[in-house]
Amino acid sequence: MTRFEASDRDRLARRHREEVEIPESREVSDLVMSLSADDSARRASAAWALAEEAATRPGQVPVSDLARATDDDDVWVRRGATWALAEVARSDPEAARSTVERATRLVGDDDPLVRENAVVTVASVATEHPRAAEPAIEELAALRDDDDGIVRRYTSEALRHVVDALSESTLTGEPTVVSVSDERLADVLDGANVVQTGGGGQSTSVRVAPASEVESAESGTADSRDADDEVRGRPPDPADVVSPDPVDAEYDEFERLRRVGTDPLTVGHKARVLAPGPRAHVVVTLRTLQESDHAAAFARATRRWERVDDHDHVAGVLARGDGPRPWVATEFFDAGTLADHLGDGVAASLWYGHRIVAAVAHAHALGVVHGGLRPGVVGVVETLGRTWPVPKVTDWEFGRVLAEAGTKPVSPAFAAPEHVAPETFGRPDQATDVYGLGALLYGLFAGRPPFTGDPHVVVQQVESADPPAPTESDADLPRAVDDVVARALAKRKPERYETVADLRVGLERVLEDRAPELLNA
Repeated sequence: MTRFEASDRDRLARRHREEVEIPESREVSDLVMSLSADDSARRASAAWALAEEAATRPGQVPVSDLARATDDDDVWVRRGATWALAEVARSDPEAARSTVERATRLVGDDDPLVRENAVVTVASVATEHPRAAEPAIEELAALRDDDDGIVRRYTSEALRHVVDALSESTLTGEPTVVSVSDERLADVLDGANVVQTGGGGQSTSVRVAPASEVESAESGTADSRDADDEVRGRPPDPADVVSPDPVDAEYDEFERLRRVGTDPLTVGHKARVLAPGPRAHVVVTLRTLQESDHAAAFARATRRWERVDDHDHVAGVLARGDGPRPWVATEFFDAGTLADHLGDGVAASLWYGHRIVAAVAHAHALGVVHGGLRPGVVGVVETLGRTWPVPKVTDWEFGRVLAEAGTKPVSPAFAAPEHVAPETFGRPDQATDVYGLGALLYGLFAGRPPFTGDPHVVVQQVESADPPAPTESDADLPRAVDDVVARALAKRKPERYETVADLRVGLERVLEDRAPELLNA
């Protein structure tokens, strides 16, 4: 199994560590906020500090923030961010899976360290998810003879894992056909079931498909699709949006596979059910309360979460337990969170937003308030075919528990005014979810939070400033989006939509004009 070996990491650290001043504060939340600072030296310091954190505590470092930092103009920020991603991928390939596409774009980077880190990231993910690295075949193949020994070694490992995966049949038992337009790639893929050259007018050099699909295309019976249809561009069929059934299992009947993150409230593990029965071996996210002082509040929150999880876009509670250390098992999200899909495009963002608003409106109708809405608490489920992933809201009422524990439930970037200054704006309540949805919609449409930069400056902006209109970030957005988001983000609660249901109506008016086909999707 490929691993970013300690000797490699130490060598890279010695080569570059002395060039960057690591900040004294090692709070991950502070470092993440500093990735958006105006000062490039501060961003670089934060990125390298996060890399060191990722080396020892990979589950604590948010990969979505690291991935965005890899596009930074400053090479030192990109070096630190890609090193951190490589560390996460080394320890937890599943967590870094969503970053493979971005890492693939960097394997040909002009900077040698960024290139090394990107190759290590792709190779490490390929150890557990080789098919996720398929899109990188062409880029990896070009690096087989690279002058850098690390790049050559990890490139070879990644390609081996991908070829091994391609040598297997599809889920239906069909052989896999790999079509390549460049004959030199055929040597790289030697060992896959079937490799055919020529490309047949492909726009890309590598295409992987079941044999039946290739045969039907060659015979002229395949569906006629535009090139745009090759990219996911529509919502899934509602029948495909499913939640797993509850499981009958106690806490000690879950096998913990690996840690998937720690927050101020819980420790999370990817786990599977070991109890006998039809639900044996179901994979879940197992969340265990860290501090028993808040056991009653946490147990109450999970019970209330269970009340609203019959909605298609609410994460399902599969099992839970009370007691001194209460716990909850929820469906496992294999495709990351909504934070990985900010700026996916106008149509997708409208659909994500509408579905999430509908979920929160459903919960409010049953008396359940979220209290800590942000992209990181919306898990996404991958779908088969060319459809968008399905968003599902998690962590219901955890905001209230965090507030009881004296912890801010949301980082300043997505915090409501009442989160940062309750003495001025009042206590969090249902109107806070209206603001939270406005901030989440802003992130979807603009590709970033409403406010960015130094955490202290962000807090001041949350209290007194208005963010730029989303259409300033994407001119393709309908102008009506600006009005919907601005009203949801009003500082004073009476100036916001009165209810989430009202926000839903406002958003649906935008959909009726721009994409009515998405309303019932």
